[in-house]
Amino acid sequence: MLLSKQRMLLNELQGVFSERDVYLFNNVLSYIKNNVDKSYYPIKVLREASGCESDADLLKLVRYFCGAHSKLFNINYCYYDFDNEEVPISAECYYKALIKGIAPISLDSGREIDDFDVNNISFYCILNVK
Repeated sequence: MLLSKQRMLLNELQGVFSERDVYLFNNVLSYIKNNVDKSYYPIKVLREASGCESDADLLKLVRYFCGAHSKLFNINYCYYDFDNEEVPISAECYYKALIKGIAPISLDSGREIDDFDVNNISFYCILNVK
């Protein structure tokens, strides 16, 4: 049901997206169908699932599947500290860190992240099965 609805939604927008985009989006839907036990989709898995190589394609894919039209995924922004522990951050902090190099604020502690390294910000998606 979930995937058939997603394919119908995608078909409605075929004129909006390029043929390549639709191909990548359909790759993700096929990957989900073949990996029904998976709900955690970090960047590496999203790239593998879609077959996309560029950051621009990946971001377009994430914007679509996390957006109001699809809602297939919920996105979580995070920072990986020096122990490789995940520190949740807001979307606003993620973009400020990425674009302006401003240290993000931890959602857990409410404090700015010490020894900030922009290479350690990331995100992952969770399959929205509700």
